[in-house]
Amino acid sequence: MIEYLKYFFNLNHLFNLRPGVMHNQAIIILAVAFGLLIILGIVSKVLVTKTKDGLKVKGWRRLFHLSLTIGILGFVYLFFAWQGVSLLASRFWLIILGLTALVWLGFIAKYLLWDVPKLRKGIEEKRKFEKYIP
Repeated sequence: MIEYLKYFFNLNHLFNLRPGVMHNQAIIILAVAFGLLIILGIVSKVLVTKTKDGLKVKGWRRLFHLSLTIGILGFVYLFFAWQGVSLLASRFWLIILGLTALVWLGFIAKYLLWDVPKLRKGIEEKRKFEKYIP
């Protein structure tokens, strides 16, 4: 298994425009990973409906869209890899998909860790100010 992972992540193999047939092990591992992303999307959608905090709802919605989009695109990639379509089954699409997910997750983390506290502070200041206005 470790030897196959070394082969799978070899740079010559990753950027080959005509990759060989993907092994069943890789298809199963990637299908499980993309399936978990879709499950994460469904769980975040359920949490959106249960959360009353409007600022957190926006973050959970963003996570829902991220996980569902990456999961579905991953299964589309797996279909092309399974069918052996040369260009669309190239392994570099996995790198692009992973980098897209990381950047998107970075924006979600920025929103939840930096923007939400600033917005909460602004809301509290506004409430304190409006408390004295008739």
